[in-house]
Amino acid sequence: MNWDDLTKDELLSRFLQMEERIDELEEKLDQKDERIEEQNERIEELETRLRKYENPHTPPSKRRSGTDESPTSQDDEDDDVRTDGGTPGRKDGHDPEWRSSPDPDEEVEVTCECCPECGEYFDESVGVSPRLVEEIPDPQPPEVTQYNHHRYQCDSCGTETVATHPDCPDEGQFGVNVIAQSALSRYDHRLPYRKIADRFEQLHELELSGASAWHATERAARAGRCEYEQIRRKIQDADVVHIDETGIKRDGEQAWIWTFKTSQHTLYAVRESRGSDVPAEVLSEDFAGTVICDGWTAYPAFSSNLQRCWAHILREAEDAAAKQDEAIPIHRELKQLYVGLQARLETDLSQRERAEVHRVGQRGLEIIDRSVPDGPVATLLGKLEGGLDHWLTFVGEPAVSPTNNAAENALREPVVLRKIIGTLRNDRGMFVHETILSLLATWRQQGRNPYEELTRVVHDNEIISRDQAAPVVEPSG
Repeated sequence: MNWDDLTKDELLSRFLQMEERIDELEEKLDQKDERIEEQNERIEELETRLRKYENPHTPPSKRRSGTDESPTSQDDEDDDVRTDGGTPGRKDGHDPEWRSSPDPDEEVEVTCECCPECGEYFDESVGVSPRLVEEIPDPQPPEVTQYNHHRYQCDSCGTETVATHPDCPDEGQFGVNVIAQSALSRYDHRLPYRKIADRFEQLHELELSGASAWHATERAARAGRCEYEQIRRKIQDADVVHIDETGIKRDGEQAWIWTFKTSQHTLYAVRESRGSDVPAEVLSEDFAGTVICDGWTAYPAFSSNLQRCWAHILREAEDAAAKQDEAIPIHRELKQLYVGLQARLETDLSQRERAEVHRVGQRGLEIIDRSVPDGPVATLLGKLEGGLDHWLTFVGEPAVSPTNNAAENALREPVVLRKIIGTLRNDRGMFVHETILSLLATWRQQGRNPYEELTRVVHDNEIISRDQAAPVVEPSG
């Protein structure tokens, strides 16, 4: 096409067409830029999540799943697919567990008079096929009791007394079972207080507000505080205590929930500090037992009798090996040393033999190459060096575990609740949170029924409070 042969109008028309085409291309470029920007944001989000689950401090159960979102099944075949790397059902080598059959409260004879095919009447049954069916009763309405407290006046001294009843609470209009169910609904079933109120209305036609459910839960915590302190004293006297901590919000500000766990007791403490003052307060500064912990600096500042967690250091070594080749032999040597020590301790060793195993472990830690100057390996070696006196405590003390898995497991329930409730509002919320969690966890450890125990402590607290309080007396004038 010869542009010189075009008229002015034709040139103008071609120019306008070119401008339109340029506008279209610029619009497409803008759209592509927007898509690129969205993709970059998505990449950054995924990398952030990946860093979270590749963190060496993240337990393997989370690292296997790779996500904290609930999986959505695509079809019926995927309903039982596990997201943590395992398979449904019992593991190989584990004995099956069968549910025990209950004794029937009632027997119903199910008979038939005639044949459904020909109508011939039956003479008698030729056998019985029993089948047990378990059912719960229909929702029960609340029992409303009016306590008429009689007043008496002594003819001798003129003192006036008001009679009391063991089942009548000192405050409020809700009884022991309502208080216990409120606390369990919150901390066992993880329901918001509004849903707890809905549940009472649906199951028992009992009308109460979310605020009333909260006050009932707080009363349960106050009733159980004496037992909470008993748990703390038991842990203070323990020879071995697992300790760990994780973040929690208090009125939107950073706080920490600590766990202190023994073989029979679990205690939670919500504090605004993550320092050594917390274990010093909870366990007392005179605590003489062994602390099993991770590498957080608060622990060596509190006690010199520690067992550092091998699960943590092995995860950190694995993470360092993935980032720096010099860490690969260190990770391998650490793992071999740990497995070798565990295998040796599986036999019944004398104290002298344990001392020899301890010397072997020390030599194994000392020969690990520490010449790497920087990078993840240097950080790893610094942690090994810093805890050199605390990696092998379990070798000499049979009751000491080489890992802090017990404390990490104890923090799982508070972490789930943290995702649900978001933040604790104030000191009263912290008080309730640590008290109820401690009671429920300890009772389960000891094989006790949480509902029965909670009703017991609430009922006992009412009696103790009533006995401690002076009766209403009005000396005559």
